Amino acid sequence: MTSSELFVSLKVPDNIAITAFHALERMGFSSLKRLERKDYYKFEFSGDKKNFENKISNVDILVNANKHMFSFGLEKNDAVDIIIQDIEKNNGLINSLKSLGMKSIKKAERGTLWRLYVDAQDKKKTAEQIAKSLLMNENYQVMRVLK
Repeated sequence: MTSSELFVSLKVPDNIAITAFHALERMGFSSLKRLERKDYYKFEFSGDKKNFENKISNVDILVNANKHMFSFGLEKNDAVDIIIQDIEKNNGLINSLKSLGMKSIKKAERGTLWRLYVDAQDKKKTAEQIAKSLLMNENYQVMRVLK
């Protein structure tokens, strides 16, 4: 089984990320210098990876060419990347993709990637604290720190 991660962001300024950043500033998180948000998708599928990535990047329910940018990896930088996902899995995404011709998909995950640029001694700990304060709801979501 082959897997691929897709990251989708807006070409224009992201009002959700901007609003969250200013709310966190007012909550006292002065060590947060910048905040970015991307949609996160992970797919497990059968077949050729390049062929699959070419097809999935053209599925307009995930990537609208007029307003989105996409990548199949994250550029390296000094930010802390946190993925927030719902605990309860929903098969709606995989069913929609299969109905659009993506028959090779065996499993699909969806979430939100928050990229936190933090100026602190322990960046990871501070980023986790920030995420738990506003970016997630621990009652129905889980957090995974990528770095």
